[in-house]
Amino acid sequence: MRIAKAVGFLLAIGCVVGALALQERGLPKGTQAPDFELQTLDGKTVTLSKLRGKPVLLDFWATWCGPCRRALPHTQELAKRYKDQAYVLTVNLREDPETVRAFMENNNYTFPVLLDRDGSVAQKYGVRGIPHFVIIDAQGKIFHNQVGYGPGVEKELERKLKEAFPKNTARH
Repeated sequence: MRIAKAVGFLLAIGCVVGALALQERGLPKGTQAPDFELQTLDGKTVTLSKLRGKPVLLDFWATWCGPCRRALPHTQELAKRYKDQAYVLTVNLREDPETVRAFMENNNYTFPVLLDRDGSVAQKYGVRGIPHFVIIDAQGKIFHNQVGYGPGVEKELERKLKEAFPKNTARH
């Protein structure tokens, strides 16, 4: 009986340590964000380096990912709330555009979707689990990484996004 409790305790500790390690994955803060050029779901081209001057929130996700699906309403809200102060972009990983388009329409989402069909951008950013959020400051440097979605993540992301605003930008 005591052995079972000890094993359970060690497994719980392992899960917590693993979750904390996972949250820190991605490129280190202050690193220059790798430039990329991706197509949007509507066929436009987005180049990261052309977005300088405002912070960028990247949300790496997939339609089959449960935590991603729970996070997307918050991403939609951030995109609406901070449309004048930041770029909020989602990066869909390795899915067919028609699958993504149907998902967006079924959920009434309007945020921009970039298509990382081969996963190369996710690889550049050290994405190993999704959802993976990356905040890039107005100078193009990594400001924050967050992997996973659970209680409190939405408030932490919003707080970090506001911290990344240039100092002369009005905050909500």
